[in-house]
Formats: sequence, structure tokens, C-alpha cells
Amino acid sequence: MNVMKYMVAGMAAFSLVAGCKTIVVQTSPDNAKVATDEATLTSPAPVEASLFGKKTVTVSKDGYAPRTVTLSFSSPNPYNVSLDRKFNIRANEEGATVKVDGAVKGKTPMKGVAINDGVESVVTVSKPGWLEAKMTVMPDTPTDIELVMDKDGAGRYLINLKPTQDGVRVEPVKIHSDTDVGESSPNVAQVRRLTSHGDGQYLQNISLLPDGATLVASIIEEYIENCVKLYRANLWKLDTSKAGAPRQQLTIGDFYDITPNASVDGETLYFSTTRNGRLGIWSLNMNKKSGLKMLPVGNTADYLPAINPMGDEIVYSAVLTTGTHPAYLWTRAADGSGMPSQLRKGYDAVWNSDGTKLLFVDGSFAEGKARIYVMDADGGNVTQLTTDPGKFNDIDPRWSPDGTKIVFSSNRSIVKGRNNYDIYMMDANGENVTQLTTNSSCDDRPVFAPDGRTIFFRSNRGLNWDIWVMELNQ
Repeated sequence: MNVMKYMVAGMAAFSLVAGCKTIVVQTSPDNAKVATDEATLTSPAPVEASLFGKKTVTVSKDGYAPRTVTLSFSSPNPYNVSLDRKFNIRANEEGATVKVDGAVKGKTPMKGVAINDGVESVVTVSKPGWLEAKMTVMPDTPTDIELVMDKDGAGRYLINLKPTQDGVRVEPVKIHSDTDVGESSPNVAQVRRLTSHGDGQYLQNISLLPDGATLVASIIEEYIENCVKLYRANLWKLDTSKAGAPRQQLTIGDFYDITPNASVDGETLYFSTTRNGRLGIWSLNMNKKSGLKMLPVGNTADYLPAINPMGDEIVYSAVLTTGTHPAYLWTRAADGSGMPSQLRKGYDAVWNSDGTKLLFVDGSFAEGKARIYVMDADGGNVTQLTTDPGKFNDIDPRWSPDGTKIVFSSNRSIVKGRNNYDIYMMDANGENVTQLTTNSSCDDRPVFAPDGRTIFFRSNRGLNWDIWVMELNQ
């Protein structure tokens, strides 16, 4: 460096007139080309930076996106330059949007997408009608990336209806659904789909009539009105003895008609509805398809009615409208006369064939502690049937026709790393618990047919909520 010394008012001063600095350019990966106006070197490369100017340097290497940097006298030494690796990205559907760490890069298929593989960058592909697929890019990730998106469908969501002071609150919840519809369980001889619901239709509860071939189902429909997504639920009758299980609508209206249960003779259908605002119990004459009748309402939201074999008493679940828990079990005369009687805490009670016992569920669903119990019809002799201390829910209990077995759904099994609902069966005393279905989708709401070997159930296997039927091995 050259300097000039001179005197100013008795003081010595120095003026910098020339200068340069050598800066070593280091690259990641190693041995990249470092090009300046004067020459092209291989990193690490010494580059001279002037005090009075800036130096443009381009770093490149095959398989990486080139990068141009500017060096100055004040640049750090050494100067580190990282290159992004170039990837080719494909998806199982062309035209899917490619994002890297949330930034849109283009549409599939894409070539030469620059990605920093040293910071665990996340690549996603998405397209309407398909579920987003993603992966984390690492230093050892191959340059050809192919992401597989799953087809989206109504089965990817579960519509929860929470009782409120004025009706119900709709809560769509994400839930896993697999495109695989097969069944490999050794306990099931055959499994087949009865219905074919489309997107925007969500099967809720089902009830089997005494003929063993007629099901009543509550189906939630999603529709758009004034650009707002709305829901309603009506009751449908399905003939399972015919191909495709053709259906006939039983109730009509912008209400929530849910949790149907038929009487033993099949003449009367009890269900819960918001027709009067708050959830309440109504009945419908199945033969006349008319004669809607409302049972007297209280200050609770009432649902899940079930009528005893004698046809004179119903048990139902009641939720305090100031909250969604706890639920209590009540009984009252089937014709609505008299005052209701509270049995105990719990929900989803069903009678056995002689009307002496009630199955029901109790425990915190949110905490994975819901378990199945049995008690006398008057609320006495409560016995817990499913007692495993694990974190899961045993729900939807239903008696076999002869009362010796209980079928139920549980998410106690782990499939693909998640708790998954399947259908189980146990003896009436809670012993000999046996898993029936093994599909990685959600199987629940089981109902025995009169033959004791056929079970109807709800499943979202195949991406939509439909009614399925299985036949048990002997």
C-alpha cells in the first residue's frame, strides 16, 4: 500500500492513495469454478479486491445453480459461497404446484429446481382434488424427486356435530382415509361396499330394521348458498338386498336429523333433530311416513335415542347445553308421557334383546379413555367391560341377536403410525376381544344383522363415507 505524508497545521496526516486485498473464495461444494473478468480459477481461489472498487465473481459447478457475488475491500476473508443443488421434480399428476420452503417455483414436471440441500429444505406438491405431498431434501437426496399425492375425498374429513344452546355446531375434522378398500383379516370371510356416496356427503349413524335388509341412515349434505358453505342432515331408507342399496328419503329440510333408531317391530323410528331449535327426540311412523311427533323437551340437548324391545320406554343421551360434556343417560316413556328419569353419566346406550340390560359408553373421548360398560335397565350393577389401560377409545357397542356377543369400534390398533378405528368383537362379559377388520381407514358404527354373522358398518375406505357389510368366518 502506498501512502503520502504531509503537514497540516502542525499535525502529521496520511492519505491512502492506493490499495488492494486478496480474498480467498471458498465454495460448498468444493472445487467449484470461480470466474472473474481476468480468469477462471478452481476454489478455493484467491481474488484481489480493490480499495476503490468492487469485483464481480461467478461461482458455478455442474449439477448446481450458478451464483454471482460481489467482493469489496471490506468483504470477509475467506469468503464462503454455497451453491444450491439442481433437482428434477415430478408428481403423479402433472400441473401440480411445486413449492420450496413455501415459495412457489412452478408446475410439475420441473427440471433444474435450485434447492439448498444443507438446511433440510421442504418440497411440496399440491393440486386441487389431491392431498399435498411433501418431503425434506437432504445432502444425500437423489436429484430426481417424484412425489405421490393421494386423491382427496369426503372421507378425508369427519363431520362432528356438537350440541349447543341453539342447535348444533358443525366441526369438520381431518381424518385419515386410504384408497385401499381390501380386507385381509382372517376373521372376515367377505367384505363389500353397499353404497356409493360422493364428495359433499357424510354418512353419520345407521340403524337396521328387523327385516335385516333395510337400513336407515343419517347423511350430512354439504351445499353452497350465497357463497357460504352450509350443512344439513336428513334420514334415508336403504334397501341393502338390492345392488347399490337404492335409497329413499324419509325426512326433508334444512335441519340436522341424526342418530336414528328403529323400534323392534320396525314401525316407529326415533331420531334426534334440530327442527325445534335445540336437539330433541322425535318419532316417525315408518309405515305411513308421516306422523312426526316431538317428545317433550327440557333444558338439555337430547340425542341417540333407543327404544326397548317392549316398545314402551326409550333411553337417550342428554348433553348440558352450556357445554359438550358430560353427557347423561335418561329414560322416559316412548309416548313422551310422564317425567324422564336420569340413570347415570354416559352416552350411546342400547338395550339387549329382553330389555334387562343396557350397553353404554363412558369416559373422556378427548383423552382416549372412552370405555364400554353394561348395567341393569334401572341403572344398577354397572360393570366396565373394556378395561385395558391404554390411551384409546372403545365406542359404538351393539349386541348380537342372541346377546352373547358385543361388536364395537376401537382405535386401539396402530396402523401406519397412527391410532386407527377398526371393528372388534367380544363376549358379553368383556372377554375374548377379537379384531375383525384391519383396513387402515376408519371403520366404525357396527350393527349386527339378524343372522349373527353379518355386520353392517361405516367406513371411509376408498375416500368416501359409505355403508359396508362383512360376513364373519365361523
